[in-house]
Amino acid sequence: MRFNYLTSLIYSPRGVSESAKQSRLLLGACKSGREAFSETLVKTIVEAELHDYFTDAVLIPIPRSTLTLQDSFLPAKVIADVFLRNGLGNSVSVCLKRIKAIPKSSSQYSAETRNTVQTHLDSLAVEPVLIPEKKIVLIDDVLTLGRTAMAAAIKLQEAFPDKEVKIYSPFRTRSFEDNNILRDTRQDYMELNTSNWKVKLPD
Repeated sequence: MRFNYLTSLIYSPRGVSESAKQSRLLLGACKSGREAFSETLVKTIVEAELHDYFTDAVLIPIPRSTLTLQDSFLPAKVIADVFLRNGLGNSVSVCLKRIKAIPKSSSQYSAETRNTVQTHLDSLAVEPVLIPEKKIVLIDDVLTLGRTAMAAAIKLQEAFPDKEVKIYSPFRTRSFEDNNILRDTRQDYMELNTSNWKVKLPD
C-alpha cells in the first residue's frame, strides 16, 4: 500500500547545531499543544502553496500509544483544530481510536524494538462515522519510521475504501543536519513492503 505524506519541519534528535536545538524546542511546543506553533505551520503550508492538500478533506488525528480517553489531550488534535480554524480542511473527526495500549516509541531505541505495523494495526480501530469529504488527511506529530501513520492509513482505507487517504506530520525525523527546518516542506510517498511489513520512505 502507498500513501502520500506531507511534512513541514525537520527534527534532528541527535544533532548539536543551533538548528538541531531549535528543532527540539519546536517539538516541545508541538507536544505541549501550543496553538502558536500550529499557526506557524499553517503559514508555512500556505506560503508553499500546498493548501490544496487539505481541500475537501476531513482531518483525523492519530491517537497516542496509550488507550484513548474521552477529552484527553492530543497534540495532533490541536494541530487539526488550528488547521480547520484557518481554512485547511473541512472538518475534524476523532474516529480513529487506540483500543489496546502499546509501548511508547520514544522508549524504544532501535528500529528492531519499535512497534511493528502489525502491532499498530491490532491496537487501532475506526468508529463508524459518516464522512462526506473526498479525502482523509491523517494528522500525526512526528514521522519517524512511518509505522504508526502507515497502520492508521491502512485502517482508514479499509473503513472508507472510496476515500483518498493522506498523511500530514509537522516533523520528519532525520539523522543529518538541516539548517532550513522552518521552511523544509516536503511532499512524497510512503509505501508498505508486504514481504517484510516494513515502511519504505524515500530518503
